[in-house]
Amino acid sequence: MKKEASLSIVEDVEHHKFLMIKHLRGINEGCVNFPGGKREHGETMTACVVRETFEETGIKIENPVQVGYIEFPTKDFYVHVFKSTVFSGKIYENKDEVHAFWLDENEIPYEQMREADRDFLPDILSGKFVRRRYLYDENFHLQGIEDLSPTGTME
Repeated sequence: MKKEASLSIVEDVEHHKFLMIKHLRGINEGCVNFPGGKREHGETMTACVVRETFEETGIKIENPVQVGYIEFPTKDFYVHVFKSTVFSGKIYENKDEVHAFWLDENEIPYEQMREADRDFLPDILSGKFVRRRYLYDENFHLQGIEDLSPTGTME
């Protein structure tokens, strides 16, 4: 069965901030990106992104819109990227998994993100729908990027 997951870009439009997380364990330990996680059996991707965002941060999102699809075939992982601007709740600490926080748009720590996140995030934030494939080796070093949009290959 294909491993599918969600990634949740939550934007506080009024304050120009994004909900971000720092991973405290697992293959992304120490990396910064956005809430998300694996889809459960029988769950829609929209339900997955709402559930994972709430579980990791305490923030309940509404009306998430898909803004990207990212493939990691060498890791057998396929990620549906959503963006939300309607949310409620307050961040709570999930000390076992992640540290969640709001960050100004101009302070996004790209240097603490995986190469794939650094690559696709600027395009998503500029309003583009992103479809890409990232090829990582067994040590999580990026080997290549393919654009899956109708225009063709990037590298």
